[in-house]
Amino acid sequence: QGTRGLTAGPPPMTPFVSTPPPFDAITAAGIGGLALAMAAIVAWLRGRFEGAATGARSAVVLAMWVTLVGGAAAAGVLARFDRTPPPMALLLPVIFGGSIVLALSAVGRSIAQAWPLAALVGVQMFRLPLELVMHRAARLGIMPEELSYSGYNLDIVTGATAVVIVALMARRPLPRAVLWAWNLWGVWCLLVIAWVARTSSPLVRGFGDDPRHVNTWVLYLPYVWLPAVLVMIALTGHLVLTRKLLTTSRADSYT
Repeated sequence: QGTRGLTAGPPPMTPFVSTPPPFDAITAAGIGGLALAMAAIVAWLRGRFEGAATGARSAVVLAMWVTLVGGAAAAGVLARFDRTPPPMALLLPVIFGGSIVLALSAVGRSIAQAWPLAALVGVQMFRLPLELVMHRAARLGIMPEELSYSGYNLDIVTGATAVVIVALMARRPLPRAVLWAWNLWGVWCLLVIAWVARTSSPLVRGFGDDPRHVNTWVLYLPYVWLPAVLVMIALTGHLVLTRKLLTTSRADSYT
């Protein structure tokens, strides 16, 4: 018996059990509605600047992605922590890796060439209302406070300044340095959000074990569309804007 006690080792860790966040109709409708609206807007913009056929294909692909991710969340697949690796561990790399691949692909090149700068900046204005809804979610205990502007997330500045920049661009060209600075700020905010999301995940729990500081709310519908749709649009948009700024001259970059 003594030998068995010495060789048995520590007991296996109990898998993390995730529970759905408290329901709030305004938060759910705000994030879910904003994600669906932005997917539709991106498809519409592609149709406007790249042709109706491109817009239609984009609408189909986006609808399939929204349905796939939403279905996985609704079925509880993303909240399974008894699998190795847990599906949540793959979510962030897929979102960021997919955004980079998309921005560097022929799709990203087409958008960079066809969309005016004002459209590439203006599409990021959704981050202003998004951060307001996320702040409400944090106050209600739906998501960790660290993910809101009460914590480490300053992305509301990106959305607010996008509104200002688009309004100014409608009157006169802006110095390219302004666009570069705004673009880099937006990318930096997304990297900070990614760090906080990972740190507060159930796999790390860097802000403690209190469920109010553990980031599981994005595993459920409709909140899963925040990273899977809105973050992808934001990051891809910044990377495509970078391509445009690098490949356009001062004379034609404002068209």
